[in-house]
Amino acid sequence: VIAIVDDSKFMRGLIVKALAQLQPQAKVVEFEDALSALRRLPRLKPDLVTLDLLMPEVHGLEFLDRLARHRHRPRVIVITADVQQSVRERCAAAGAHAFVEKPVTLEKLRRAVEAVFAP
Repeated sequence: VIAIVDDSKFMRGLIVKALAQLQPQAKVVEFEDALSALRRLPRLKPDLVTLDLLMPEVHGLEFLDRLARHRHRPRVIVITADVQQSVRERCAAAGAHAFVEKPVTLEKLRRAVEAVFAP
């Protein structure tokens, strides 16, 4: 299971299309906000979460902090236009496994997915 957490319907659509090529066997579940994702993730137990940082109500960093309290912790790819090194470091410290800079491309997402599942 792959969970996409992004408030932009357009971005979720792009990510879904890319993941359909990269992981065609995976079930993909979309969330338009972090709160609904946090409520459902314990039951879904996804292997991977793609996460936008800038979302209303719950910022991506807060999402990562809350996710760290869950028993099941999926791998997380942060997808963001914010490329500041300090943001990357905070995300990594909070549990992010990889980053994809916007605009998202199939190649960027492929590299990130391969990196988080590499042995």
